[in-house]
Amino acid sequence: MLDCSVVMTAFFTIAMGMLLIDLSSLQENMVCSANYGNASTCPEVFFSQSYHAARMKFRDAAKEAKAEWKQHTVLQEDGFEYSVDTAFVRGKKAKNLLIHMSGTRGVDGFTGSAVQVKLLREWNSSRGDGPSVLFVHAVNPYGMAHFRPYNENNVDLSRNYLSPEEWSHVLERDNANNSGYNEIVAPLLMSRAPRFIDRYAFFYHLLKRIVTKGLGAFKQTLSGGQYHHPDAVGFGGHEEQRAITVLREVFKAHVETGIEKSIVLDVCTGPGSEGSETIVSNSREERVVAEKIFKGAKMQSRNDETEQMGDIRPSDTFVKNSLIIKQNFGTVNWLFFVRALFLENAAYKHAKGSHVHAVMQEWLKDAFYPQTMAYKRAVLKKGVAAFDSAWKHLS
Repeated sequence: MLDCSVVMTAFFTIAMGMLLIDLSSLQENMVCSANYGNASTCPEVFFSQSYHAARMKFRDAAKEAKAEWKQHTVLQEDGFEYSVDTAFVRGKKAKNLLIHMSGTRGVDGFTGSAVQVKLLREWNSSRGDGPSVLFVHAVNPYGMAHFRPYNENNVDLSRNYLSPEEWSHVLERDNANNSGYNEIVAPLLMSRAPRFIDRYAFFYHLLKRIVTKGLGAFKQTLSGGQYHHPDAVGFGGHEEQRAITVLREVFKAHVETGIEKSIVLDVCTGPGSEGSETIVSNSREERVVAEKIFKGAKMQSRNDETEQMGDIRPSDTFVKNSLIIKQNFGTVNWLFFVRALFLENAAYKHAKGSHVHAVMQEWLKDAFYPQTMAYKRAVLKKGVAAFDSAWKHLS
């Protein structure tokens, strides 16, 4: 006969493990109920868990679609090659160009990559009647490979696309303080690697900053980035990064073919309701145009949010009849998103390559890339729909 105390002890241990200790990253809503190789029932076919796997899927899908695939090397390190890859499909309306980008913030590239793979695998002859299409895969390959929103120099590429005049401005503005970065955001930067308690203690420190400085001021300062703390969160760099130079060269090569009308669709992820979609335009004027193209989607223009310099807006290259759009997918609550950013930054700075850093990388990956089937189905559906809307507009 079983001892009652033993049974209760076992039950208590299991319960505590489920609630506090064994918070498994594998949950039932992350599992395909059918064959993992069946694209019609399991979205995992299009998604990847590593940069190299995503790159191979993109390359193979491009070849299946008979696209012109090119590799643009950004970095060679430790025997690995990190590259921005492109796939170009010429359309009959060759003066019109649709550019579809993924991975500007590195770790967010897995979502955009999956959309690109699905589009290319399902490419058909009718697409040839429309505009030419350029897929740009993994704008920040290093960040995607290492589950970071920053590149090999800790630079956020979404703050690095600047003109010479803009570089002078950001490097000199506000006496290196960027509207209060040192007072509002910097106090959250940790002086050591994260420990278990920091997953909870961070919220206390974050809420204290919000109470004393205001939520609006904190969000504005954080999203505005900074250009004076190379090892901190939101660093935009001191100079243009190699990946941005590559991107400019790719854009220029296509403009020189005589492009007259274009749409740039940059797929990103960030804090928000899981799988929700927001179409972000550069101005209220462009928002009016976007509303006619992406009917029914939630819209936002940059006039409605904090101004962020350095975002990839190739209007300097595509100067005529060009619409530059971000398709942003929500992932997790803003508080958890910010926590992941700061704790990974601390681990990268103080314990790079350690188990602690690996754990924080996974946290950050989860913040940018949810693993539920509901999320993956939603972003594929909305990602393809947005592409189709842009494609039809240019046709």
